[in-house]
Amino acid sequence: MAEVVQYHLEQMVGELEDLERRELFTKPELKAIVKKRTKFEYALRRRRAGRADFLRYVEYEINVDALRRQRKQRMHQQGFKTTLSDFSITQRIIAIFERAVVRHQGDLQLWLQFVEFIKSRRRLASGEDGEESDGHSRLLSRVFARAISAHPYESQLWIKAAAHELEVNMNGNAARVLMQRALRLSPDNRRLWTEYFRLELLLVEKIKARRR
Repeated sequence: MAEVVQYHLEQMVGELEDLERRELFTKPELKAIVKKRTKFEYALRRRRAGRADFLRYVEYEINVDALRRQRKQRMHQQGFKTTLSDFSITQRIIAIFERAVVRHQGDLQLWLQFVEFIKSRRRLASGEDGEESDGHSRLLSRVFARAISAHPYESQLWIKAAAHELEVNMNGNAARVLMQRALRLSPDNRRLWTEYFRLELLLVEKIKARRR
């Protein structure tokens, strides 16, 4: 257990050094962050680590990143060259969610929270770095695919995945394929049929608009 925890802590060294170099956190603050992360890592290594253990870790990291962003803005560092700490905390939160859904694959709410987190980071990234925003879009497509594999009869997953393909990836055909697959699995689901018809109407309107 200790070796695995130590490995995860060692992955943080570059980020901590970057935060100190940019004067976004003081040494005492960084020591407190390491102490807190160590505690969380040991909690996740327990055999009975539950959903709440993962989500507490996620919440802590979100708060750390929010503070980093506030200080970066206050110090007028928005236009600075992107460095490790600009994206490392988001990557860590994604990694925590990845570990969570592997441990608790059957927890639908956990998958949905993972999806919502990626959406929130995509919105943030779209205002900062278009390339990073595209990366979140691709990640979200992959997470939807895994969530659907774990919960194939949850209509809301299919609908959210199709909406993502249509509205974000601008891929109407992919959205249609997702809804058709969902209907093959759940042919009596009225909500799926309603959303499928709505999708087809939207696609028809898009075709008409292009022809005008």
